[in-house]
Amino acid sequence: MNFRNARARQPEIVRSIQKDDRYTKELAGDISDLLRLAGRRNWIKYNQLCQLIAEISYHGFASLNNLQTLGEEYTGIIQIDSQYRNIPSKLLQLAAIILEFGGEALYLKTLQILEKCIKDNDEIVPEAKNKLIAIVQAMSSSPAFIKALHKSWFYLRCNKYQLSKRITGINYVLIRHWLQPHFSLYGYKILGIITFVQVSLSLASILYDIWGQHKRKQLQSLHISKGSLQNEKVIEEKDDLSRPKCTLCLEPRINTTLTPCGHLFCWNCLLDWLDERDQCPLCREYLKKSNLIQLRNF
Repeated sequence: MNFRNARARQPEIVRSIQKDDRYTKELAGDISDLLRLAGRRNWIKYNQLCQLIAEISYHGFASLNNLQTLGEEYTGIIQIDSQYRNIPSKLLQLAAIILEFGGEALYLKTLQILEKCIKDNDEIVPEAKNKLIAIVQAMSSSPAFIKALHKSWFYLRCNKYQLSKRITGINYVLIRHWLQPHFSLYGYKILGIITFVQVSLSLASILYDIWGQHKRKQLQSLHISKGSLQNEKVIEEKDDLSRPKCTLCLEPRINTTLTPCGHLFCWNCLLDWLDERDQCPLCREYLKKSNLIQLRNF
């Protein structure tokens, strides 16, 4: 038997989630009060986990015992698989719970590890490394926009309110769908349009700021390159012997670069040196290209 025609709509799903959220917050408060008995230090250290424990315990208990949550019972809905034929398996329900309440944290933690690996990888060219880090940082701020766009789609199409349900394919159906009240859903559609417009404007504003920063960096690099060429010409014309010299090329320093150990060289000379060995030319201390500091107006 197919229950596709008994699909729950926006009012039932939203009210169910709101009810469950209320009960999980109350449960998290009780867990937090119990944690206080372990001492203030432990309470400060682990209190932020109380909400996560409450959510997983609340929904996990209902899934493992094939029960409705209090919110689902209140609105008369049950979970069903993607084919609208059977109750989803316990494993699928638990996967949805983990994705819903821990998926974003796992996603951000993975990006942090990836960013650290990129920073620690000396084989990546500095320019490519900066671009990769920028992409990872942009991905770190994406969950909020993705959830908002997904929510606007739910308001418009009454599909799935939670991303975890979309990934696992779990749907909601009404138990007594023939008693379903005929509410007007145009308010939800308008809310979906407003949410979509708001997210789109926020994304456009962020992209415009990024584009502006990119343009400013291009102009700055252009001015720097012109300034360096002019400095080189001045050096060649004046042949100022009093100017500090690079110990590698024995010529006046161009684009003075500082090492963490405090020695100064030409930028190009030092890069050529580090292509062959990863140590300071003077003190032989371990040195990476990413640790170099190019001095301006020095």
